[in-house]
Amino acid sequence: MGALEFVADVDRVVKSGDALNMAPHLILQAWWSETAAGIETQTTPESALTELETRFGVTLPNDFRKYLSCGVPISENWDAEDGNWWPIERIKSVPEECKHPVSDPVAKNAAKHLIFLDYFIWAWAWGISCVDDETYGKVVLIGEQTGYVAESFEDFVNRYTTDWMSVSQVPRAAKPIGRFRTWLRNH
Repeated sequence: MGALEFVADVDRVVKSGDALNMAPHLILQAWWSETAAGIETQTTPESALTELETRFGVTLPNDFRKYLSCGVPISENWDAEDGNWWPIERIKSVPEECKHPVSDPVAKNAAKHLIFLDYFIWAWAWGISCVDDETYGKVVLIGEQTGYVAESFEDFVNRYTTDWMSVSQVPRAAKPIGRFRTWLRNH
């Protein structure tokens, strides 16, 4: 399929309302095109994906693997929200990329979280969990705050391309009531 045919096909799907059924790499390519980001993508051979998995000792989540195999950027770039989607050669584990310790919930399995996107020359970054537990496939925000912001790469892409701020802040848990507030309530 040529570039013009691809753009026409994406436009047809978006206009039909089927955009939510599109694969994440197609959503990204359509969004990059619509926002004139100028991000060129490439396919990645199966051998390179296997090498990446072997290097980190992980199994890539299916939706993220499909993105890497069908539509990863060729080079460093800037999207419309000042995000830099990393080419496959730049993808690193959290300990490889972050020179400072990261906090929970990533700290104990940091080597199995792969960073694929940073914001505004590394103000913060996003990575995907390849940990074989309940976090598998979730997208994590790493920076001043660290926490999971999307249930899957597909969820992340859908939200990033429509409301990027929804994945740019860690949801805050309710703070426990301190001893002083407990004392006040009881007196």
